[in-house]
Amino acid sequence: MNIEIADRLVALRRAHGHSQEELAARLGVSRQAVSKWERAESSPDTDNLIALARLYGVSLDELLLQAARPEESAEARESREVFEAAQAWEEAEDRLEQLRKKKRAARKEKLLWLLTLALMVCLPTVTHLLSLDGVYAVVITVVYLITGFLLDNWHPGWMLYLTIPLYYALLFGK
Repeated sequence: MNIEIADRLVALRRAHGHSQEELAARLGVSRQAVSKWERAESSPDTDNLIALARLYGVSLDELLLQAARPEESAEARESREVFEAAQAWEEAEDRLEQLRKKKRAARKEKLLWLLTLALMVCLPTVTHLLSLDGVYAVVITVVYLITGFLLDNWHPGWMLYLTIPLYYALLFGK
């Protein structure tokens, strides 16, 4: 890496108010790596260059090839604005997708709780009606494994096991 690029990295970091530690944390690298880039002792890899360009709102060309210019042409300004708008759109889409995933996970968790509660009520009745009283624990284990593998119901499915002592207490406690 040449010293001009290193100086540009220092100037951009300072202009955006980041310390070397903050920048390193945002990029997922060590502070020493950032320091080496800024002293021109090593170069950031492609992924880090792209991340730096996005973080600073500049193109890779501006980051690596051009000297910082005080005046900006209308074409360069328009290009930068389009890049920033595309970046903002991408970030908004990512946030929306994360929100959707959280909502789906919460909905799935609620449905699994309802399924488990329904099974806790229905399985003892069905098992007793089918005269499978002696193998109730096996029935629970089979149902737990089936719902676990098919629906990823390991939690709260384990709660089915709480019905075993209750079932036998009610059955033989009469």
